[in-house]
Amino acid sequence: MSDLAWRLVADIAFAVAMAAIAFALAWRSLKRSEDPPRLLVKWTITSLLVSVTIWLMTFFPDAWWPAISIPPAFTIGLLWAPSVGAMMARWLCGDMDGGNTELEPQPFYSVAETKRRNGHPHEAIQIVDEQLAKHPGDFPGVMLMASIQAEDLNDLPAAQATLERWIQGPASTPSGIASALSTIADWQLKFAQDPETARAAFERIVTSFPDTPLAHRAAQRLAHLPTLEHLLASKTAATLVLRHGEKDIGLRKDFIPPGPPSADPDAMAESLVEQLQKHPADTEAREKLAHLYAEHFHRLDLAVEQLEQLIGFPNESPKHIAHWLNLLADLHIRCADDAPAAEAALRRILERFPDTALVAPTLARLASLRGELKARQRTPLKTLGHYEKDIGLKPTKG
Repeated sequence: MSDLAWRLVADIAFAVAMAAIAFALAWRSLKRSEDPPRLLVKWTITSLLVSVTIWLMTFFPDAWWPAISIPPAFTIGLLWAPSVGAMMARWLCGDMDGGNTELEPQPFYSVAETKRRNGHPHEAIQIVDEQLAKHPGDFPGVMLMASIQAEDLNDLPAAQATLERWIQGPASTPSGIASALSTIADWQLKFAQDPETARAAFERIVTSFPDTPLAHRAAQRLAHLPTLEHLLASKTAATLVLRHGEKDIGLRKDFIPPGPPSADPDAMAESLVEQLQKHPADTEAREKLAHLYAEHFHRLDLAVEQLEQLIGFPNESPKHIAHWLNLLADLHIRCADDAPAAEAALRRILERFPDTALVAPTLARLASLRGELKARQRTPLKTLGHYEKDIGLKPTKG
């Protein structure tokens, strides 16, 4: 093939490629245009003006070219100036107003919530149903519908069925399932006074997501689940019986104002030990027991043992672990005047959670630790009571 033929083929291929690119850009612009007919008219006029200008410059090469090109160019500029200005404005302001980025469709429940607040729960449910038909499995919508059924229509079985359908559906997630089951448990306690059904809901979380933070939080709720007697008693107003007191008691010189009844440390410790035997993961009870060992019985070793078990619990949040390590430092200062041990406890926070918000307050406390030590006084040791055989509790296996 001759050089002329190759050049012809190359020119044709280049022309086809440019035409394809131009067509693609034109089609994209046409689809995104707010007024496609007007855009087509502008393209037609521009094409005619460019074609006429090229024809005149080709067939009248000796003519004065500004006289031929300036009027069409001026007309094209006026024609496209608004579009070019809008394009530049979108490019400059796109980061602030989002540009032409299409928003992902989102369900809207504000109308349903307004209907609910105005006392129209059935209309609210109908609106939520319409939104869920467009966005199947949307968890906030499912929760809103269930809460209307339980709290406004007093239909707890329907609310529980709504959440159960979502739990069994394809859109369910572990955190959503745990939230739905916790909500079912709360409604069973609040509306049905049924702690056993609530217990079953929390146990489903523990068995469905073992060794996870979800299971850990559910275990905490299980450890403090109220009994049926407690729920019924909370619904009944207590009767306050007033007795006649001694007259002119405030004028007596030997009068000592009555204070709050003092709790029996032995009984408190036994109660906490019993609770931890039933629920070893009860962090609240274990922390109280650590306080009791250190403050009432002055057994720092047993208090440290309880705190170490708390610190070693799996799936605990950094915030809680930092709190217990700070408490451990407190006890070393208050009960043993042991600044190095307190400092070691605080440095464990820095080692476990570097580059977190916990670092700054920990460093600040480390700087003031010696001042804390000077403000404390050492307290004498005290022996334990008759429950000493159960007091330590074996460390909980993680």
